[in-house]
Amino acid sequence: MPTQVQWSKVNEFLAQVGALDDPMSLAVNTLLQLRKLVLFDQGRIYFMDADGKVFDEYLIGVSKKTTKAYHGYYHEVDGDRYSVTKRAKEKERGMRERAVDETLPKGREVLFQRIYVVDWSKEPHSTRFYREYIAPQGLKHSTGFALHDTEGRTRALFCLDRTHDIAYTRDDTVMLGLIATHVDNMFRKLYVQVPAVRGDQIAMLTGTSGLTERERQVCTLLVRGMSPKAIAEMFGLSVRTVYKHVQNVHAKLGVSSQLELVAKLSEQ
Repeated sequence: MPTQVQWSKVNEFLAQVGALDDPMSLAVNTLLQLRKLVLFDQGRIYFMDADGKVFDEYLIGVSKKTTKAYHGYYHEVDGDRYSVTKRAKEKERGMRERAVDETLPKGREVLFQRIYVVDWSKEPHSTRFYREYIAPQGLKHSTGFALHDTEGRTRALFCLDRTHDIAYTRDDTVMLGLIATHVDNMFRKLYVQVPAVRGDQIAMLTGTSGLTERERQVCTLLVRGMSPKAIAEMFGLSVRTVYKHVQNVHAKLGVSSQLELVAKLSEQ
């Protein structure tokens, strides 16, 4: 059973990630905030379409070159044993146990996620996947979880890897299970009621303003209440660069603060 301290940490975590109102932003912020609770050296999110195909990714501590090699070749070796899409299907089948959590509104059901850990020292070292992909990265332990849409299809697959010999503990997996369960519930709700009105308002406000694509993204996140520092973490930019984008957004839209930006949006 989770301890009171763990519940407290989970509630604080959910308050930090719950302000975002689109699936990809929620997933990225979840990974960033997880670093404060569970130690990992490499973090990956694979975003998947309704057909189970990876169309985008977000990486921490791992290069695009490495994941490109995985998607291009290594996910298919050794009988698809280490395929992302296969793992996603297994995650979907594993989400059978239902639980009602007392911290949620009465009667709301959530799908409880079990967290599994891979100890690479116990995996076959003779496989091509281990020799050519895992060993060169120095991976020792891996775990993760998935987020789903309302049809139960995996839309975001999280991989958390350690390159040191400290194994994931029971406390780690309990914490990840609680977080994955509740974030998945939040994630699925975004597929039920997408905030189209707010999205349309942002499009109207920025459509003829000459904003670049990055400035448009920064504008959207500012309106959703994210700080420049959080935006910098999300996009892997320096805070100084984000502030430059913020200055450009303010100048092009004729506002001088985040509050004025939200106020102007409300006028549309």
